[in-house]
Amino acid sequence: MHWPPTQRDFEPLRETLAWVLERSPFYQRSFSAAGIRIGDLASYDDFRRRVPRLAKAELVADQRAHPPFGEFVTVPRNRFGSVHTSPGPIFIPRLAEERGGTPVLKEAIKAMGVRPGDVAHVTLSYHIMPGGLRLHRAFEEAGCLVINGGTGNSQLQIEVARAWRATVYAGTPSFLANLADTAKQMGLDPRKDLSYRVGFSTAEALTPPLRRELHDTLGIELFDHCGEAQIGPLAGECKVHEGMHLHAADLFCEFLDPESGAPADLGGIGEIVATQLGPRALPLVRYAPGDAFRLLKEPCPCGDESLRIVFVGQVGVIRKIKGVLVHPAQVHKVMSEFPELGRFQIIVDHPEGQRYDRAVLRAGTVQPIADADAFKQRLAARLKAQVLIQMDIDLVAEVDVPEAAAGPRFTEAMVDRRHS
Repeated sequence: MHWPPTQRDFEPLRETLAWVLERSPFYQRSFSAAGIRIGDLASYDDFRRRVPRLAKAELVADQRAHPPFGEFVTVPRNRFGSVHTSPGPIFIPRLAEERGGTPVLKEAIKAMGVRPGDVAHVTLSYHIMPGGLRLHRAFEEAGCLVINGGTGNSQLQIEVARAWRATVYAGTPSFLANLADTAKQMGLDPRKDLSYRVGFSTAEALTPPLRRELHDTLGIELFDHCGEAQIGPLAGECKVHEGMHLHAADLFCEFLDPESGAPADLGGIGEIVATQLGPRALPLVRYAPGDAFRLLKEPCPCGDESLRIVFVGQVGVIRKIKGVLVHPAQVHKVMSEFPELGRFQIIVDHPEGQRYDRAVLRAGTVQPIADADAFKQRLAARLKAQVLIQMDIDLVAEVDVPEAAAGPRFTEAMVDRRHS
């Protein structure tokens, strides 16, 4: 799929919409209320402007009102092949022929250099949540032996991974760090006694310091990936490790400016809105989970022409500063490079008589800083390079920064005084 979408990209979407409208009571009612007919949607712009978005709260509310699966479903219950559950809870039935993202995951696994015969240690939850089972299926189809590790039981997992000589790790980076610590407590050398070569990192942020730490400790090359419980796998890193390639072949993905709703520009930040392609037991049309991504402009040196994206964070705390959309998670990523720093706040105002907005980073310190001026210059330069705006730096004790400013929610990390 291209961004912005071409007419050729749009045609499979029209076919999916026609199939869904024949079968889903929810969408029949939704399209009728909006006065939409499939024949009226001649282009992507028609689709974007006329078809309403779907929020997760609407899906939850519909399943509560019409338990257990709601009015989205397109087939009777005896046609379900399986049912997944995600937080809410939201019930996600699958047709027997639905692939559940497996082909996409196989491509992502291949891009990591995973080979048939590798031993994959999957440590995502297999209980209720779909993530562990999705990855398990994909690694099996890629020709791997698979350890269904799940979560917890760190010592037993180390014993099994060591006995099987697991070469591939799949799970959160923090649990991999936990496994490395557990191995040391067991008197093992993680780099020598474990055989991990590559890692499928997902479900939480993989910061540069954590990536380096895990490489130094285990000798592992980690590949960052992202997805969402309802829509499945979305994107993953190649060996260049500069953004994640959009590999969602079974999704029609939009990236929209969080303020205007217009298609985001390459190089900018866009909120993802996804429509599932093909027959689904519970189809999602223009589903908006609230996640924002930066769209990388330059082609990837690896030769893969698919769009590259970088996860930014939840849409609710994004602010436009000096014409650039900024999320606190972008700043947090830079701050994590400096062990002297902890929580932070971004104060945005528009000084009277000045042409431009001003952004001040109140950086909470957790260690003494010898040369404060030089440190602030280094921090400001990194922020400029990564967040694309100039910020003034104010070093304060971390205790002076509200705890609610911390991630992952960053509730009080952005203070906008421009309209006060």
